[in-house]
Amino acid sequence: MNIKKALKFGSEKLKNSSTSVLDTEILLSFCLIKNKEWLFLNLDKKLNLKQVDLYKKLISRRKKKEPITYITNYKEFFGLDFYVDENVLIPRPETEILVEEALKFNKKKAKILDIGTGSGNIIISIGKNKKAGLYASDVSTQALKIARKNAQRHKVKVRFFKSNLFKNIPKISFDIVIANLPYLDPKWISEDLKYEPINALDGGKDGLEIIEKFLKQVKKCLTKNGVILFEIDPRQSFQLKKLTKIYLSNKNINLIKDLACLDRVVKIS
Repeated sequence: MNIKKALKFGSEKLKNSSTSVLDTEILLSFCLIKNKEWLFLNLDKKLNLKQVDLYKKLISRRKKKEPITYITNYKEFFGLDFYVDENVLIPRPETEILVEEALKFNKKKAKILDIGTGSGNIIISIGKNKKAGLYASDVSTQALKIARKNAQRHKVKVRFFKSNLFKNIPKISFDIVIANLPYLDPKWISEDLKYEPINALDGGKDGLEIIEKFLKQVKKCLTKNGVILFEIDPRQSFQLKKLTKIYLSNKNINLIKDLACLDRVVKIS
């Protein structure tokens, strides 16, 4: 099997997917450790038996709708490459809003805490663009291993903690507290999310149980003029305004829209 036949084979196997051609190119590039441009300049190049076997296995996984990100263990976020596997959520473009908002904070040597860090994509992206004291936590041991791996890859110094919300966080005040917590109501979790860790998606009733606990606790860890940033589902906007008034009555709330003009990030300051 040469590259031309391999591309045809993959496209045919994945023909029920709207991204079949792109997926095929990505998986063959990954298999051969070459970029897509190289593939098309070497269409007659033959794959060895080991490469053919690996490629067919990758195509089979994708046919079962396993995300490309988990197959290749790669995801770009805020212009950086991150290692990702099934122990963490796949970073989404809309989550970059959290990084953008954090970078607007102009205090020198700010202390920043990222709750529910997952792959570490948020706190590491901030660290690559801003000098600050960086702290991050997750309830998952496996997620923390991945976050540490990504921090080492990008040479960003982050203090990591295994913690359920603020339980094991040092008793210091933070200028920015960021959270990308589970915020989906169980009935909103669709089939296309089946490969992602359920404990990072399921936010309980209305998707707000964990976020409400977060809002109850966050004030004690915040500096006087500190900022809180977290991601939500657009359907939660009204309820979140009510919760903010209950737990942070002296703070202002601002809902930031994503590229689809939907409420995506809550900024409390």
